[in-house]
Amino acid sequence: MWVLFLITFVLVITQEMGARLGIVSGKGLAALIRENFPFKATFVIIALSFIANWANILAEFAGVKAVANIYNIPPWIFVLSSAALISWLVISGNFKSIQRVFLTSSALYLAYVAAGFMSHPDWSAALKSIVVPSWIPTQSFLFMAIALIGTTVTIWGQFFIQSYFAEKNVRTADLNLARADVYVGAFWTNFVAFFIIVATAGTLYVNHISINDAADAAIALEPFAGSLAKHLFAWGLYNAAMLGAGVVTISTAYTITEAFGWEGKVNSGFEESSSFYKIFLLCIFSTAFIVLIPNFPLVPVLVASQALNTFVLPVLFYFLIKLLNREDIMGRHKNGKVLNFFAWFSAGALVILNSIYFFSIIFN
Repeated sequence: MWVLFLITFVLVITQEMGARLGIVSGKGLAALIRENFPFKATFVIIALSFIANWANILAEFAGVKAVANIYNIPPWIFVLSSAALISWLVISGNFKSIQRVFLTSSALYLAYVAAGFMSHPDWSAALKSIVVPSWIPTQSFLFMAIALIGTTVTIWGQFFIQSYFAEKNVRTADLNLARADVYVGAFWTNFVAFFIIVATAGTLYVNHISINDAADAAIALEPFAGSLAKHLFAWGLYNAAMLGAGVVTISTAYTITEAFGWEGKVNSGFEESSSFYKIFLLCIFSTAFIVLIPNFPLVPVLVASQALNTFVLPVLFYFLIKLLNREDIMGRHKNGKVLNFFAWFSAGALVILNSIYFFSIIFN
């Protein structure tokens, strides 16, 4: 929990910087990287970002498949129909309608909060774990800590937040409102994550129950927290997976189209932004079909993708911080010394954490 608490501040800092850069410049992060850095650097960061994002979308459809398994629905029907539903919502909608759908979906995360309370956890232990660090000197603990960071402070989130505010045409006069939006979103993200951990730790961990996927977690909750908790966890999982698949895929489409200088906006039609929507559909259906492959090693791929996300983040932060210190781009809204300190500190902490992990692999 203490890792989650600390990275909430990192999430706030990085998301605020991305939102501010998008509002002031009117451009997405990939477009600014393409315009201000060498081609090779742009290609490498975009390629790695695409791999990490694609694996994240795969993770979302693994969640959809898990819900199908909970209710004994044929996975191929449930997964492919869910992929079609997301595609229809994005392609047929506009910026405002999609925003309303995503905001409503975010509110439905309350299902996880309810499941957390119904698991009857040890609240004193849960709250204590937020502020009292515990460390297990093992490679697996370090890897999971890196993966937890990778699920919270994400590559796709950094590209998305900037492109979102740039396309929304938010005025610089409204920067404080945008900051408030970012702060609330960051808090809500980790507030929900806290209750997901509480729900599973308060039932599965204390009873020494091992799980292989989210479906196992939901089903295993039932004997300890009741049938309703199982259903709330399952519905929360489906909602999270669908929202994640939509947002991460939109972010990926933004990233690729901006990197190549193609037209790509949610508010444009298919004809005007065909490249954007083709990338969107490719990511959605390639991951949906792959997740249906029998015995596909999903869990190792998903955890590794979150770790990859954490390894790439410091490089992305480098580009982000450099751009935010350019007076010709940011004007009077460029980073100050205090914000620069915390931004570089966050990037440095990730580098140190990754280095420790790699050394642990070498010496073991």
